[in-house]
Amino acid sequence: MIKTLLTLALIAVAIPAVAAPAPRPATVAVRMQDRKFTPQIIRMKAGRPTRLLFINRDRTEHDFYAPAFFGSARMSPRDVGALSKNRVNVRSGETRVITVTPRAGHYDVKSTKALDVASGMQGQILVF
Repeated sequence: MIKTLLTLALIAVAIPAVAAPAPRPATVAVRMQDRKFTPQIIRMKAGRPTRLLFINRDRTEHDFYAPAFFGSARMSPRDVGALSKNRVNVRSGETRVITVTPRAGHYDVKSTKALDVASGMQGQILVF
């Protein structure tokens, strides 16, 4: 009996633990059209990987500039490489995807394109 228990204990230790699968990222679509972001207030959960899907259906290029947000979020090297000076540039008709793991906070976002700035193309990111 003791021999059987010892054998079972050794087998249990020898079998590697199966890791729980990583949670699937949430997806937030951000539309860039008519000189505005939709939604203007983006809500995310802190620490949860989130795919940001930037969709530009306008005839002009837009950008999504959020230096404090991108500076505090965790991102893969590939996603960091997709940023240009803490902004995502999205050409006319293009869709871009970046996955981030955000930190809690309240972040401002805006477009830095001249006509977008004049039109007030801006929003907020709320991470809780």
